[in-house]
Amino acid sequence: MMRILGEIGIRLSASAAISLMIKGTVAVALGLMSAWLARKSRAAVRHAVLVSAFAVLLALPVVSSIAMPVTISVPVAASDGAIPSFDSNLLSSADKTASALQGSAPERSGWSLPSLTAPSLSTLLFCGWLMGVAFFLIRFIVGLLQIRSLRRCGLRWPYGEAVVERLGPRPRRGIEVLIHESLSAPMTCGVVCPVVMLPDDVRNWHEKDLERALVHELEHVRRHDWAIHCLARVTFAAYWFHPLVWAAWRQLTLEAERSCDDAVLGNSEAIAYADQLLGLARRRTAVRRSPALAMANRSDLAARIGALLDRRQSRGPVGALPIAACAAAVAIVLTISPLRMVAAPQSSAPGAVQSIPTWDAVSIKRCTSAPPVARLNDRGAGTAQSPDRLTMNCVPVSTLINVAYTLNASGRTTPPQYPVPIERLPSWADSERYTIEAKAQGTPGVGIMRGPMLRTLLEDRFALKVHPEAREGRVYWVTVAKGGLKLQAFEGGCTPVDFLRRAPTPPQNPCLESRHSDGPNITLDIPGMDLDSFLWYLGAFNGSARFDGPVLNKTGLTGTFHFHLEFLDPRDPAPDGAPFPPIITAMEQQLGLKVQAGKGPHEYLVVDHLERPSPN
Repeated sequence: MMRILGEIGIRLSASAAISLMIKGTVAVALGLMSAWLARKSRAAVRHAVLVSAFAVLLALPVVSSIAMPVTISVPVAASDGAIPSFDSNLLSSADKTASALQGSAPERSGWSLPSLTAPSLSTLLFCGWLMGVAFFLIRFIVGLLQIRSLRRCGLRWPYGEAVVERLGPRPRRGIEVLIHESLSAPMTCGVVCPVVMLPDDVRNWHEKDLERALVHELEHVRRHDWAIHCLARVTFAAYWFHPLVWAAWRQLTLEAERSCDDAVLGNSEAIAYADQLLGLARRRTAVRRSPALAMANRSDLAARIGALLDRRQSRGPVGALPIAACAAAVAIVLTISPLRMVAAPQSSAPGAVQSIPTWDAVSIKRCTSAPPVARLNDRGAGTAQSPDRLTMNCVPVSTLINVAYTLNASGRTTPPQYPVPIERLPSWADSERYTIEAKAQGTPGVGIMRGPMLRTLLEDRFALKVHPEAREGRVYWVTVAKGGLKLQAFEGGCTPVDFLRRAPTPPQNPCLESRHSDGPNITLDIPGMDLDSFLWYLGAFNGSARFDGPVLNKTGLTGTFHFHLEFLDPRDPAPDGAPFPPIITAMEQQLGLKVQAGKGPHEYLVVDHLERPSPN
């Protein structure tokens, strides 16, 4: 059960949107639970707790994008006692994604155009979320414009401002009191220059009713409720789909009103104030329209009056709690924002320990005068090795990481199809180059030295800490072009090579590729290969193709073909003669295969820590 939950957590952490939604759910659930536990306390306490929850929701996307990730390793079982790399999981996910997009088509020997595919579920959900955000933000902007219009058209009321001056220590300087005929109840707006707006019939109110209304609105000003209200609305717009956010928003507005009601009861009778609220409610019922951003909600009137008449209810200002609530919110954001679950493969045999040979001697020296060496999968990144010695001349640390963690990763049966991006890599890891000369105990072989032993060396001498991640990134989908397929039939004479499903023993007389370069013009000829292996070959072995993501077959084609392709290497200067077309254009013109960039499963390496080595 725990293993299943761990795998679910890893899959959810791979999606930034789902991970953010889960963290937000935890934050708002904690806020609502804390408010419920404080139901016997003051309304201002519950309001401060809910404000902290909304602050966490607002800060989560920002902090999650800039904070250094903190990984939680979840043990997963490795098949056959080997520790698999994340590449195999990624490839499986890519195959499933491609199958979902193209549908389950039966195998066929003929060629046919694939059916059109509908947008993916993630695309539809994202578009729906954007529409909801736009809807609620537009309502918010319309409400701001409406409030602005009320402020500009309102009539200043000197007598009301004089009453404000008499009301004691509450903030009163710089507060205007306006009257507007379209209002049905008092309201407050503004941050820098707060304004109290009253209905047109306020001149006929009893003096005590006027004082109670002004005390309530001035308490909103003192507590900065208008600014909190606006920020909470923006946060609500981003999380509009979440039912807990709706509940928290409703509770936040209610607790703000109850906090201001408690301030009124400091100098007034509860029954008289309850009667006044009932009168205001009747007036608001008679008026169909009210300001869109009004903080008071008529539907909360019963709860407010019930709280006013409850003598057991604690009342008063929040005191020093906002500082504690802010500290708790900061702690929650800093704790849950960078969390990310990653797989930590374990051997399936209990107590099994992977035995890695050790180095007898290691020499690491920094190169200061040698010419730069290209990165992984580029030409010129030469190394020399024998069964017991490994020598890597003047290579950047980024190349060492790629060699150890991708090309020679444990359990990988094929090289990576594209240069695996390395994230959070310091700039010196690309600019500085090092020569490594290492002598192993015994003769472990090149694969072991360039894989597990090189990883051990990097972790020991460079203090490297790195983890793999699989999440959404750039992929290339291959479909049949509008002009139809132009693939040549396989004529036999050799055994086709299947890169994705390798046989236990090498095939007899394999169909070897022929590659000829005339400057940047490249001619590639493969007499026999299936389409999936050919697309894998383009990214994994043909560095000049320059694909920065997996190239996935969406045609549904099976069988073996003869591939002949002439294309231009984009890394080299323009040729003297006529250039070949770029590879994407060449594939459509010469093979009838259309290549389109899109989104899909992608693998990454994330560096958690890296230091310069001490020379020896």
